[in-house]
Amino acid sequence: MSDGVVSAGGASLPPCGGGLGEAAASLRRAAQLVRAVAEDDIQPGAEHALGEDLIGVLRALDEVKLACADVAALFQACGGLVGSGQSSLSHWLQHTADRSPSEAAQLASLAHRPVHLEESERAYASGEIPLARFERICHWVNEGLACRSQAEWPDTQAFALKAQESLLELAVDPSATVAAVNRTGRRLRYMSNPALHEKEYQDRYAGRGAVLSRGVNGSFHLEAWGDEASGDALRGALDAFLAPPGEREERTAAQRMHDALVDVCSTVVALPAEAAPLRRAGAAPVSVVVGLDTLQGKEGAAPAVSEYGTLWPASAARAHTNDCQLTRVVSDPLDGRPLDVGRSRRLFSPEVRTALMAQRQTCAWEGGCDRPIAWCQVDHRLAWWDGGASDLDNAQPLCRYHNLEKEHRRARERGWEQRPRPRRGGKRPDPFPNPKSRPLSGSAPPGIPRHQRPEHGQQLTAEDTGTDGDPLSP
Repeated sequence: MSDGVVSAGGASLPPCGGGLGEAAASLRRAAQLVRAVAEDDIQPGAEHALGEDLIGVLRALDEVKLACADVAALFQACGGLVGSGQSSLSHWLQHTADRSPSEAAQLASLAHRPVHLEESERAYASGEIPLARFERICHWVNEGLACRSQAEWPDTQAFALKAQESLLELAVDPSATVAAVNRTGRRLRYMSNPALHEKEYQDRYAGRGAVLSRGVNGSFHLEAWGDEASGDALRGALDAFLAPPGEREERTAAQRMHDALVDVCSTVVALPAEAAPLRRAGAAPVSVVVGLDTLQGKEGAAPAVSEYGTLWPASAARAHTNDCQLTRVVSDPLDGRPLDVGRSRRLFSPEVRTALMAQRQTCAWEGGCDRPIAWCQVDHRLAWWDGGASDLDNAQPLCRYHNLEKEHRRARERGWEQRPRPRRGGKRPDPFPNPKSRPLSGSAPPGIPRHQRPEHGQQLTAEDTGTDGDPLSP
């Protein structure tokens, strides 16, 4: 800043932003021209040319959006947020400038883009990548800079350039999508500090919860939240009962999801007695690709990746593979190409399960647990990937909760993170983070009419919830 002139995005603007009024007027005139085209008759065969012209207008709008992001950065740097009642530029854009949450987040990300992304800016300016991919590069480089291990990456510029390299290489591919850039960005954030990702996962697991409330007329409202590994397990179960909608499908997406959830529960209830315990103790219905070094807890190992593209921390992968069918895949270390695919079944035999059930009737957790063995998984005392055998001497029944706790404790003992502070009862995330969207006191949650909600302060009984009060009851 010098002599009353402020530089933003390579352009010099007067502090008052007087040039923006002329820019707004020009955009209004452009809107009139575009509207005139929309109201005019298009000659047959001219639709493709119209589409190309439309793409040109949208790209020009992207240029305007990037310039607006630079002005927003200038606005914040000059103290524009002071006294506005908003704590961040994104909140100001959303609540004061009336932008949608996604647009506000995109503009704020572009306004705060790192200073070392000249190569990505050149790729955008030359048309190699659209604005949406450029913004995702800025977002994930910023995420990596914020959470990186500073002991491993003390130089900010070196980290930004390294992160940009992997993201830009994907973004310039014409077949790539924004979702693909996001997947690479999440992986980048994980690899920049695996210990932080492990702690965040265990925080999400510690804050897990579910609430099933019943209305006076028998209606219900189900709400659940938790960690990414549990979310994939739930999604995998629902996907087994979700088929693509047919031509005459009249149900909404929410109704189809509801019906799939009921179908899952009905299927489990309908299992014969001899199969039900195995179903409760069976393998997680999600395929996960995980390296042997990750299972062994080696430092610097890559995260496990589920079939849904979710990154699983090492402890979650170990806990959820206790009862699984393991397929060995040998891949080329340079390009990841599979070289050999073998199969090795690591499930305990039915004889071991029978013998284990004859030895004890409850979970074998060292601190004591009264979960019946029918609800337990057969766990390796010494992990299979550490050389433990699938025999009776190395077997113990553990309920799912203590199986996860065993792997979480193993991660803590190896110094990957600090034990998360327990959240008694599982603190529920605020479903209305925007105060403007928060319902009035006493109003019903979405989908539940007020007259069907329980009275304020009314306690739900076992008869209301359909369980014996035990959250792990099948």
